Amino acid sequence: MTLNTLYPLILKDGLRQTKFRNSHLRPVSSAEEGKRGAIFAFRSKANMIKAHGLVLTSMEAIFENEDSFTHWTPNVYRFGAYSDDRRQITRGHAEENLRQINTFYIDFDITSSAEEMTSGDILTAAIDLGFMPTLILKSDKGYQAYFLLEEPAYVTAHSQFKVVKVAKAISQNLRNYFGQTLPVDMTCNHFGIARMPRTDNIEFCHEEYTYSFQEWLDWSMKQSDLPFPSKKPNLTVIAGTEGVKQIDEPWYQLLMREANIRGDKALMGRNNVLFTLALANFSSGVSQSDCEVVLADFNGHLAEPLSSDEFLKVISSAYSGKYEAASRDYITLLCKAWVNENLKATDLFIKQRWYKFKKKRADRKNSHMHEWKADVMAYLEGYYQSEDPFLQTTKKALREALSIPERSLDRVLKSLKADQKIFFVVKSGRKGGIRLASVKAIVLSLIQVKKERQEAYFANIAAFFEESLSFTRRVIEGVKNGLKQASQLSLFEVDIG
Repeated sequence: MTLNTLYPLILKDGLRQTKFRNSHLRPVSSAEEGKRGAIFAFRSKANMIKAHGLVLTSMEAIFENEDSFTHWTPNVYRFGAYSDDRRQITRGHAEENLRQINTFYIDFDITSSAEEMTSGDILTAAIDLGFMPTLILKSDKGYQAYFLLEEPAYVTAHSQFKVVKVAKAISQNLRNYFGQTLPVDMTCNHFGIARMPRTDNIEFCHEEYTYSFQEWLDWSMKQSDLPFPSKKPNLTVIAGTEGVKQIDEPWYQLLMREANIRGDKALMGRNNVLFTLALANFSSGVSQSDCEVVLADFNGHLAEPLSSDEFLKVISSAYSGKYEAASRDYITLLCKAWVNENLKATDLFIKQRWYKFKKKRADRKNSHMHEWKADVMAYLEGYYQSEDPFLQTTKKALREALSIPERSLDRVLKSLKADQKIFFVVKSGRKGGIRLASVKAIVLSLIQVKKERQEAYFANIAAFFEESLSFTRRVIEGVKNGLKQASQLSLFEVDIG
């Protein structure tokens, strides 16, 4: 797929086709174009940080600058402007100015050499999710995955801008999902600036992987980790706990006593700590002047304090009325980043939720069938990233590796095959053994095989597992097509592993 077809796929109908002035293409009348929006683009990360960028209102302008931008806003704003006479500092990329939401995106940041991941890890997690990314970009320190909508979600005053609230909840649930297994940046703006696709950074691209807003909404409503705004407004924040002010909770004092908070760690530095502390004061009924006195002392003790002007801007923003209270999830992230990464919810919040847990597996003599199934699938995960996802071994080696009794292993394998999670065949004789592969691993491998080679690929799989070509194709295509039909629960209710 070329950039000339990718950019319109992402931006939908958000921009004009031709430049309003000085167009080198066939002029199109304003009436014919209709009302359109604007996006922002930046030629380097350094420029992006300083808001030194360009306002773009046409596809023609984007094509003229192919591969010259590093960052942009893939979601379209109502207008874009400049805040200086030299027309270098952009303004207008604020949430309340959004015109339409075209995509969700996730940043995967590898912050240390101890963390390793590939784009295949993202695809593996996405298959379990049931929604595949349309696009994966390689960045300096990780990856960025785009999940494009089939049609844009328009932000209108008539709906009281509820689309943004709902979309933000979907985006947060999406981050929460991938954050369970991968290093997701949980702090970046949901609909702000992202990496721009270029010829030198696209690692994965499949234009057919787009989903409707309703499909995302249906999925997100089933997630229990994040309260959903459409049920009750403003549930993404907590005003302390019942009968307890946020400034009286343990987390508040833990951050207040921490002096070694600096301006690094991307969006989790001192500005955000001060903003969170100020929000806690606001939600607790503390006046803005009293808050300034308390936090001025805190700021003064920091190793790298904010300037007086910056400090007052942060406090004013917290007291602007746009926000209600500090987010519990964000508080946890800040405390783990600056106080102690091993802190638990019980260390941070006064009122806790209590759950009754089943007896731990390690304390039981026997495992359940579903646990052995999970063990087999987890064992095969090691082959997901391999160019050859097929495992050839012996049943004895498999039993020893997984600590599963012989008869139980036979039942587990047959059950997984019946669920269309795996292919396997047992070969007898001196050179016999077991051939095994996860259907999910095969699908991941298949979507990266060129179309002209896919017929031979199907034939090789069928021969390897001694299955008919029609059965092999039906199983694999069934799982592959299920990715597109995320709203149809057939394969994902069963779960493909």
